[in-house]
Amino acid sequence: MINKILIILLFVFTNNLNAQDKVEQLPWDNQIYLGNKISYGLNKWKYSTELQVRLKNDFRSLDNWYLEQVASYLMSNSIELVPDLRYTIKPEKTEYRPGFGILYKIKKNKIQFINQDKIQLDISNKGKVSYAFREVVFLNYRFNEKTIATFVAGFIYRWRDEWNGFQYIRIGPGISYIFDEKHILNISYFTGLENASDYSRWSGIPMIQLIINVGNNYKYVPAYYFNF
Repeated sequence: MINKILIILLFVFTNNLNAQDKVEQLPWDNQIYLGNKISYGLNKWKYSTELQVRLKNDFRSLDNWYLEQVASYLMSNSIELVPDLRYTIKPEKTEYRPGFGILYKIKKNKIQFINQDKIQLDISNKGKVSYAFREVVFLNYRFNEKTIATFVAGFIYRWRDEWNGFQYIRIGPGISYIFDEKHILNISYFTGLENASDYSRWSGIPMIQLIINVGNNYKYVPAYYFNF
């Protein structure tokens, strides 16, 4: 896990140096992600439906809002197969984003380690198609029955006709409060770097997410993670 985090930090440093010479450096931006997720399922299948809103430009502008459906097949104690579909509305366009991920997880006592590898296809209503690969590491520590601490580090690599590169790199901590077996409030904060063909920008991103678990009778312990 430490090696993965160091590699991600190296990507951040390298991209930042390259951005200083090649693209415009935009000022620091404060963004926020607000989400509501419902989880449900039985035995080896877990499903979730999430509605999330994302604001940028110091919370003054809509970045996007999306509706996402995720199906997780709990193959074993250590592997989950995760197809999903996201419908995103942005100010200038809409997108469909089918994806497929593999989660590798290790649970020992109060610690759960999760590695997410995922490929996705972004299809715009304007006829543009791009591809992306994401690698994210989650480390969860359960302090007690009510509190889970999380540390996240990851990147998204993008392929477009006009540009290829590490589009997003994010890292940060989070805390989850478990009200009861059905309701969890997750509050996280990410520091991130966004790259594009003509600009680069650092940002700070608090994420507030309410999770409602309708069913939790699964054969294996599901991974506790989120898409960012």
